[in-house]
Amino acid sequence: MRLLAQAALLASIGAATAAGAQTRAGLPTVPLPPPTVYVIPTPAPLAPPTNPGPAIAPPDGLSPLLSNPGAIYGIPERAGPSYPAPPVPAPVDQQKMQSYRNDLSIQRFHLDRQSVSPDNQRYREIQRQLNQPGSR
Repeated sequence: MRLLAQAALLASIGAATAAGAQTRAGLPTVPLPPPTVYVIPTPAPLAPPTNPGPAIAPPDGLSPLLSNPGAIYGIPERAGPSYPAPPVPAPVDQQKMQSYRNDLSIQRFHLDRQSVSPDNQRYREIQRQLNQPGSR
């Protein structure tokens, strides 16, 4: 019986080896067609353009638009305002004033965070400067 088991084992190993050899063998290779490459045809050369000759002047002469440089009509003067402009601080001055107000607001905020009373002299001075009508 032992001999029969060895023979069966040997036969199954042989069959597995043959099956494995079949799967490892590549399929017959079929040559692929060469890749198709599209080449843009070069255009045929063209002859250079011919000179038609000098331009013919119109019978009435050149247009005044072409012969006289500058504006045809005079440029009207801008009418100024009928009232004088109010004095306005320059943008730099406005930026400085806004920056100063921001600094005062930050100082007041810090005093509030420190629980400083509004009766404090420094707090009242900051509040007075913030309430000035010209500082807005």
